[in-house]
Amino acid sequence: MVVRRDELIAAQYFLAVAGVAAMRKILLAPSEVMPRLEDARRVIEHLDEFPQNIRIPIVEYEVVEGYDGWAPIYDAGPNAATEVDSDVVRGLLEGLPAGRAVDVACGTGRQSRLLVELGHAVEGVDLNETMLAIARAAVPEAHFQQGTFDALPFDDGSFDLAVSSLALTHVADLRPALEEMARVVKPGGCAVLSDMHPEMVRLGVTAGFRTGDGATLAMAHVPNLQHEISAYVNGFVTTGWEICECVESTMPEEAIVGVPAYPVVPDAVRGAFEGVPFLLAWKLRRRG
Repeated sequence: MVVRRDELIAAQYFLAVAGVAAMRKILLAPSEVMPRLEDARRVIEHLDEFPQNIRIPIVEYEVVEGYDGWAPIYDAGPNAATEVDSDVVRGLLEGLPAGRAVDVACGTGRQSRLLVELGHAVEGVDLNETMLAIARAAVPEAHFQQGTFDALPFDDGSFDLAVSSLALTHVADLRPALEEMARVVKPGGCAVLSDMHPEMVRLGVTAGFRTGDGATLAMAHVPNLQHEISAYVNGFVTTGWEICECVESTMPEEAIVGVPAYPVVPDAVRGAFEGVPFLLAWKLRRRG
């Protein structure tokens, strides 16, 4: 279901990025903010010229419909979030003994493939059948079925490990999802969870992808929901998990240069995003 349609004018985006960069320096180093004013001046003086005058339709979807549209190109890249996430999650998984693993909100099977490579017997669960069809073709060694965070189709204590990547940001309340994963993981088992960092969500980052081509270029997205680090921690300690490790990755170079505003206001993009937390990941152990 389409939730909202709107239109972005590129100049708005360039000015917003320059504003974020200015805000980060305005009290720490005010003299460094002057170039950002120059960026804003150049954009405003050329509002009716390319690329400032590009108009991009923005379509907001609910989760299922949004990922239906994204599924065919989800793994095509480039996608800095999934690339960083894959590295972080692999680092947290390596060293864990092979066992029975569940990939919750598995999408196209990106982490299921990794789990198989690491020797696990894998069950994948996702709400979206379009994504599951791709996962089944991509990772035939795993078994996939439809399910939701708050009603996993498995018996208590069925798994040694639960994994969920870049998905909890789409649930309104973390607690039911954490309780369900705790239910299906046996005592002493582990979970590795990752998501967009709340600082990225605070900056308006969504699960977005391009649609159309050329003159018909548009952006579609599914909103990310804000979950503070405290919400994760409080959720873990009240649903049977103990924290073993937490990783906060900053925005990588490839993501910075991939920001659409970079060709126009590159220094503003760096000022806005360098050093900003990008991904948040956890390794947990199920309390006995």
